[in-house]
Amino acid sequence: MPMAKILIVGGPGDYQEAGAILRKGGHDPVSATSMKAGIEQAKKLPFGSLILANYRIGDKDCNEAPEFIIALREARINHPVIVFGVNLSSVDVCRAMNGHKAIDYVQQQTFDKELLLKVNRYLPRKGCSYDRSTPYPRRGAAFINVMECLNRIAKLDANVLIIGEPGLGKERFARYIHSKSNRADKPLVIINYPDFVTETLSEVPCPAYHIRSCFEKANAGIIVIKNLHSFCPRGQSLIMSEIESGRYDVRIIATADVSIREKIADGTINCALMHNAATTTVLIPSLHENPEDVEPLARFFLQQFAEIHNLPVCQMTPGALDMLKGYSWPLNARELRNTVTQCAAVSTTGRITISNLQNDCYTDFKVSTALSMFGLDEESRIVFAIRSTPTLKDAAVLLGMCDRTLNNKRKKYSLDAEGNKIAQKVSV
Repeated sequence: MPMAKILIVGGPGDYQEAGAILRKGGHDPVSATSMKAGIEQAKKLPFGSLILANYRIGDKDCNEAPEFIIALREARINHPVIVFGVNLSSVDVCRAMNGHKAIDYVQQQTFDKELLLKVNRYLPRKGCSYDRSTPYPRRGAAFINVMECLNRIAKLDANVLIIGEPGLGKERFARYIHSKSNRADKPLVIINYPDFVTETLSEVPCPAYHIRSCFEKANAGIIVIKNLHSFCPRGQSLIMSEIESGRYDVRIIATADVSIREKIADGTINCALMHNAATTTVLIPSLHENPEDVEPLARFFLQQFAEIHNLPVCQMTPGALDMLKGYSWPLNARELRNTVTQCAAVSTTGRITISNLQNDCYTDFKVSTALSMFGLDEESRIVFAIRSTPTLKDAAVLLGMCDRTLNNKRKKYSLDAEGNKIAQKVSV
């Protein structure tokens, strides 16, 4: 069982009690004490994480967990939720779990016996499609070249800077390097401290101690510095001082947005820090420049969604897939994941169609549909519409004609209900 992020929504005492048990089980708990804070924290959770919510949250915005879970779903956050509480009644449990809200519950008085069992039941197992130690699967030539480069770099003991646009899963690449390196059996520690990206470090309790403790834990292993491009000058200085102290034997892998190049040029990022943190630089190819990667990624995310929710894998119609390939994906794999999983969640047919994408996702897709059919002859437009929609009625709507007209057109072009050519009988 790989380490997983567990968000605990409840009071400080809840986090202290549940967090201690989860840490012993090898997990990484984080806390939120209100619905608003819980939703903000949930947005940052990686795929395959889990949320523990106290049934009686009791803040000014939300009194009970069912309200919180509904707010999560409205924000398109699909992480599984386990509800907990002291002496939960059968009515409480029904309210929490009915309507596809919570996936399970646990009585707080049995935490020591049941909490880890319940949590581990709904978390990814090593080798599942949502294992976070491997990059998202892509097949484009640019991605294959990057993976070949990473496999060579992993065996070296050089520090690495991974650069890429938002939403490409840069942390996954860092974990992959660790798994293939000579330090794979040594600690992997990730520095992802949001307060280091601001100028308000004076408000952070003991920031220098926090960074020093991360280096101590990573000694002989690898330390990952996430979002280096966002670190404020003092945060950079604290990292630099630990590197230069020579007290620790650590290999550094840093991740950064493409904006880091501009920040190095204008002096926002310390050049000395860059030279220490980036002996080698790897650029992750974006999705909008490699549309051939859209299909394998979309199928991967649908497989993840099906495994987590114990559902059949949702399929995509040819038209929907064409529409996905035609979109620019400014937020890359993260945006694609949210799109296809949201469509899978609301689909009643087990397929993602053009109408799913138009109704539930982004207005850009509507332009993409028109472009997909633009320039095609009548027969090709009809075939495209039939194969892109769940029913002939939907195909007729997409084509802007009535059902009878579509049937007449199908007879004219010898097309069956699936858009395939009907074999003509040859008279002898």
